Amino acid sequence: MRPGSILKIFKKGSKLAGKQKGKKGEPGYGWPPGLRIGVYGHANSGKTVYFTVLNEESKIAKDLQISVIDNATAGEFLANYRAIWGVGSATDVGTVVDRRGDKKFPDPTAGDRVLKFNAILDKNKKVSVVTYDYNGRAVSITDRIELKEKVLDFMDGCSGILFFFDPKTLAAELQSQEHVASFVSMLERLAPLKSRLPMPIALVVTKADILPGFTGENQIVLINPEDENFLAEDFETFLDRVLSSNRIASNSAWAGSVRNVLFKLREFLNVVVGRTLDFQIFFISNTGQTPEKIGTEVGRSIYVPPAKIHPVGVREPFYWLLKSIFRSRKVSRFRTVAKFVMLLSLLWIILYSIPNLYHFKMLLPGLESKEKVVLAATDGSVLGLNTDQRQEIIDQYRKYERSWTVNYLFPNFKYPSSEIREAYTAFNMGMAVKTLDSALRDFASVVRDPSMWPVFNLTDSTIRYQPIHDKILEQLNRYRQSTDYTELYKRSNRGKQLWDNFEKAIKNPTDSTPWLAIAQQVQIFQTDFGHELSSAEKDLLKAFSTRKARKEQAVVAQRITSEMGSFVEQINGITDPAFRFETALTQLRQILANLDPVVDRQNVTMINKYLQDAAKWSQRRKFTCKIESVPGKAHLHIEVTEKGKDPKWSEVNQIFEGDKIEFYWKIGDDIHIAMDTAKHVCQLGKDPSDRKPLKGKYSIFEMNGEITFGNIGKKINISFVPPLEEQIPKLEP
Repeated sequence: MRPGSILKIFKKGSKLAGKQKGKKGEPGYGWPPGLRIGVYGHANSGKTVYFTVLNEESKIAKDLQISVIDNATAGEFLANYRAIWGVGSATDVGTVVDRRGDKKFPDPTAGDRVLKFNAILDKNKKVSVVTYDYNGRAVSITDRIELKEKVLDFMDGCSGILFFFDPKTLAAELQSQEHVASFVSMLERLAPLKSRLPMPIALVVTKADILPGFTGENQIVLINPEDENFLAEDFETFLDRVLSSNRIASNSAWAGSVRNVLFKLREFLNVVVGRTLDFQIFFISNTGQTPEKIGTEVGRSIYVPPAKIHPVGVREPFYWLLKSIFRSRKVSRFRTVAKFVMLLSLLWIILYSIPNLYHFKMLLPGLESKEKVVLAATDGSVLGLNTDQRQEIIDQYRKYERSWTVNYLFPNFKYPSSEIREAYTAFNMGMAVKTLDSALRDFASVVRDPSMWPVFNLTDSTIRYQPIHDKILEQLNRYRQSTDYTELYKRSNRGKQLWDNFEKAIKNPTDSTPWLAIAQQVQIFQTDFGHELSSAEKDLLKAFSTRKARKEQAVVAQRITSEMGSFVEQINGITDPAFRFETALTQLRQILANLDPVVDRQNVTMINKYLQDAAKWSQRRKFTCKIESVPGKAHLHIEVTEKGKDPKWSEVNQIFEGDKIEFYWKIGDDIHIAMDTAKHVCQLGKDPSDRKPLKGKYSIFEMNGEITFGNIGKKINISFVPPLEEQIPKLEP
């Protein structure tokens, strides 16, 4: 992130914070300090009466208390209170007494008044509040009065707004829509283009006592806290979920009133819903019952307060708005801190990552890349490097170690780099030649002594090495990484060719081909490379020249005869059919070729019998199996087919638990098992409850034991008589 972008974020945050704190919007209007609360309502919507009743109701309340802090506001509330409650005073000589007078609602506000008071929430949270009472014509979209800009300026800097709606306008379609249009215009001014609404907002339906079905306290708040998710929906969904809630739908008259109000205010609600969860709808009454109409004036009717005044829900909107503002400020502070932490984290990541990226993505890979380029000329082998090539690599490592990044940020990499550089510097070709010659001499010693040869394991067709063999192979393979222009490569490559044929001779003791190949190699090496052969190579070639293939075969045969007992145990101890019918046959045929029929008659007879018994399994032969268990009252159908063919289910039979059946099978045949459960209609295997095809080369061994039918989750168990382990071929002396 660029520094300019970070500064822009801070600038936007400071502007938003200033706006939410209630500072003036445009120059020219000076508003008192304090939490600015806006009441946005048209003429006759009840703003003045609301402030008066709110002040009176909050004097003894526990959740919200209001105390006026300036004389102008106190005088305004007192005058309105005396008018609404019909209380006056009479002064006689030395005496002041209350007197009862005519009740009347305050005259419509002609100008504007700033109201200032302290609000205490829940007895522990005190805040200075500034609100504003004004001529309702100032928010009309049709009237043009000087007060309009001042009202808009006040609303722009508010921390929360109550939108007052007079339900008496519901019957006057044009007036109702004009009020709604004014509400929408104000909202768009606060948060245009469907952006998130920046403050808590409440819709307050005043004079709710005129609405059919309104009974009082339990209908003040429209949306319960647990239903706040309604506000995240679009308007149509919101309307449907509100009207279908039990609290509304249980009172048909009240449901009709709520539907009528929400529908009339749909344009306003459509702008609010989905943009904030800090929204609520209140139904209140400043008097508690419908006032008495006593006359009319131009543009309005004249009412007098009822005989008994019992306000309903007056505190709730103001209390909710203050609580929402405080909650919103906490969230805003948390977001500010979170953004600040995120920016610090991002800066830290960037500052920390730059040297790491440079080191691990550029500096170190660059060193490795240059080293690989030089080594590529020798197929990656250090042994093939000349003096200039080694010096080029050494210079690259020295340059890496001197870099500022490695010295100050990654000093741990300096030591291994210097170790590698020193290894290139101290490289000694003579030592490598001496090591390879030592391995070749060890190779010659192994060739001369058959007891030191690697051992071929007949059971798994592998060769077991001794430590000396591993050492020889390590050196031969190591020096073959050089190019063919170096002496080391040529010498190690000749030794590796001889070793490969030596292993082939050990694996195939009856085959003379590997020994003939060795004899040809020895002849070629002595003829073509005699002038460059080292003394160690000459010793190795001499060791091979003195060996006779026939003599080696006799040694192998003698070793096989002495180890026959262990071969029998190994073969009989492995019950895997693939081993007994394939690997074991191959090994036994190799052993048989090296045995003397006269001297080893017993072993020859034993092996021949094994081979004959194994051959019988390649022809179809009879087997008997027993159905040990079948779940419930299910039954089975079994059919054997050639490999890859489908069963015809031509046999009319049903196989139950405890039955013994006979069938014919050979290696490679498939076995098909079908199950019909007790309630399934049997079609003799053609449409079973489930089927289990066994298609392995040795499928009969898969049939032995537990079989699971995956589609229906059932299991069966089958055994053979006699057991299959007793029927497979064995080496028996």
